[in-house]
Amino acid sequence: MEGQEDAKQMARTKIAIPCTGEASLQARVASHFGRCDSYAVVTLEDGEIKAIEQVSNGAHSDCANPVRALAEKGVSLMLVEAIGMRPYFAFKQLGIEIRCGITGTMAEAVDSYLKGETFAMAQDGLCGHHTSANGSCHQE
Repeated sequence: MEGQEDAKQMARTKIAIPCTGEASLQARVASHFGRCDSYAVVTLEDGEIKAIEQVSNGAHSDCANPVRALAEKGVSLMLVEAIGMRPYFAFKQLGIEIRCGITGTMAEAVDSYLKGETFAMAQDGLCGHHTSANGSCHQE
């Protein structure tokens, strides 16, 4: 039985996704890690959503504060549309993987991840390393 428990733990993943409004499968993915209303912490087991927990993105003076809060929840993977340099390196220091290529709702973001449609976030894709004509990370 002990071996079965270990296999179950290996098949469990906690991912975090920045969202607008309250965390739910219908919530929209926030366009930027630090400017979201909350983070959805999604527990996946064997490719299925088992639980969703909300972590508020309250006022913070240090970009690493939400990173630490998510790490304390056991998050091992962060899915983002965009992220700045400071939280990117804070996640990296804690060994939390960052993947991008998500849009739409939380459900669509999780589905994209499960289908292998996301990709590893690289330093050259960070906010501040690329800008549009209006000086922001994204086309507005």
